[in-house]
Amino acid sequence: MKEGFFDTLADGRKFNFWDCTTDFKKVYYVSKASNASDGNPGTQQEPFATIGKAAQVLEPGEKVVIGGGVYDEFVRPARGGESADRMISYEAAPGEKVVLTGAKTYKGEWKEPYGWKTHGLGKYYNITETYDKNAKIYEGNFERDDFDKINPFTMVNCASQAFGGCEFWFHYTPNEADWQPFLKRRGLIMCDGEPLTQVNYIWHLSQLPGSYWVEDSGYKIFIRLKDDSDPAGHVITYTCRDQLFAPAIPYTSYVRVKGLEFEFVGNGCPGSQKGALSTNCGHHWILEDNKVRWANGVGIDIGHESPMRNSNEISGYSIVRRNHVSYCGVCGIAGLPGTPNRNQQILIEYNVLENNCWHDIEFNWESGAIKVHGVIDGLIRFNIVRNNGYGPAIWTDFGNANERICGNVILGGKSMIMGGIFVEASDILNLVDHNVVYDTHCNRLGTMSQRTSGGGHGIYQHDSDYIRIERNILLGLEGSGIFLNWGDPIRICNGHGPIGVGFEINENIIADCDRAYVFPTEKNTADGNILAPQFHNKAPIMIEREHVIYEMLDMRAARMYHDWEKNGRVCDISYDFDTEKLTLRLALAVGDQSFEQQFDLTKPFDLQPFFDFMNKQDTTAYEAVRRP
Repeated sequence: MKEGFFDTLADGRKFNFWDCTTDFKKVYYVSKASNASDGNPGTQQEPFATIGKAAQVLEPGEKVVIGGGVYDEFVRPARGGESADRMISYEAAPGEKVVLTGAKTYKGEWKEPYGWKTHGLGKYYNITETYDKNAKIYEGNFERDDFDKINPFTMVNCASQAFGGCEFWFHYTPNEADWQPFLKRRGLIMCDGEPLTQVNYIWHLSQLPGSYWVEDSGYKIFIRLKDDSDPAGHVITYTCRDQLFAPAIPYTSYVRVKGLEFEFVGNGCPGSQKGALSTNCGHHWILEDNKVRWANGVGIDIGHESPMRNSNEISGYSIVRRNHVSYCGVCGIAGLPGTPNRNQQILIEYNVLENNCWHDIEFNWESGAIKVHGVIDGLIRFNIVRNNGYGPAIWTDFGNANERICGNVILGGKSMIMGGIFVEASDILNLVDHNVVYDTHCNRLGTMSQRTSGGGHGIYQHDSDYIRIERNILLGLEGSGIFLNWGDPIRICNGHGPIGVGFEINENIIADCDRAYVFPTEKNTADGNILAPQFHNKAPIMIEREHVIYEMLDMRAARMYHDWEKNGRVCDISYDFDTEKLTLRLALAVGDQSFEQQFDLTKPFDLQPFFDFMNKQDTTAYEAVRRP
């Protein structure tokens, strides 16, 4: 594999890399030291006490170094930089842990509820069929000054600014009970640092230990701890704000945030994308080596925040790299363009995203560990996504052009109705290559999943044309390895609806799936893929659109009738993942001949040795679909 192979875009041009080249002439310091004060000059000897003070005084070409400790504040930078060589930078002091928190400790009293139906089963919507009549439930009350301007417990998750004129997605949910995640409050509650589970009805508390319920006002709460103990004997914390770092003025640009940690915010669900760490519509940001955890909605946003925004401002050019993003309820990393130029030249690389998308609201069409819109000349590479909840690991939505999604590793998805990697509504060439997708699962309920044949696919698209899908490893999927859907013919992108053409599926390794790949029409190509001899469905290759299967093919039939798979091969495929150590053992066998390789999934991989081995083998006997 040539040096720089992963640096190019779908059309072969090199990505336009840039970085911070600022020689910082002035450095401010923030510290938790006893002599720190916002009345100080901000020197190393006389540091500021808050990051917010530094954010008010920093000018282009200056940076702040932040000492270790927990900072209970919402940082609002007053200004940004001017160019790559005149940026403003916020960075943790070397080797120190700097945490911005949105959590406060509850100081009020706890009492036994009086006059509330705290125990029992409701007529509808029970979590379990039984309840604990001895469950210990406690009532608490917030005061208005317990919050930093916004009380997340007064607002529901339901997106007030959704996309496409669909202000709410009730018509996509098959049962009224599926509305419940949308109607929960945005505030999170933790006991001794461990989050409790929010329930929709007060009697659910007696059905679920370790839960809380919020009364209509958002100021009265009821909790039940996992061991039914008195919360007065524990540290109960709650989210007091909805963001932790966002410029005061939109379109603030050329800012670097490096090595900070952000935790516990009660932000909302997209449409509106306001992350715990937010660029607030800015361009040319560098977000690197940060940790973001426990956001109710979005962890990091690098876009234009709201579908209601529209301007001619520059959009994109941001770098998001080497961050660890975990336990964000809807999106780990989100980016919504608000300009005709869309998200230009974004680079999202080497991030680790774990346990995100825990809100069961895929029906909102905005869930994803990485969920960005309108990626133009962008590169999403070498990210690791583990144990995702409800939504794709990587989703690029509407109007993508010349993007490349490569070298990513996706391990585990509880419900991926739209697949592990999803490219939506795009008609200019995009490239998906050298990714590993394993252990994605279906959700066959509702209108959305019917549209996607239940989901659980490795790589998925709808409303798109012209995608190259090459040299991916797709194993152990409840859905298809690759499912290229017809989509909605009246959805217009770039002047026309989807045609179902221009797809190329080449040299992928696919095994242990429902089907290997599905095309929407015959006007596409496939070649050189290595498939296992058995799939869960009746045939490994199909043409399907609008839920109607037109052709079911094995590799011989695909070659005979469509001139596909001239160099395709079928063989025995075995594999073992270690999802903790991030390794994969992959082996191919033809008769008594075999080839095996161990992969370190934290590094780019080259599949050429597998194809060199297979090109020497006669796989004729394997090419008919074999059933046990």
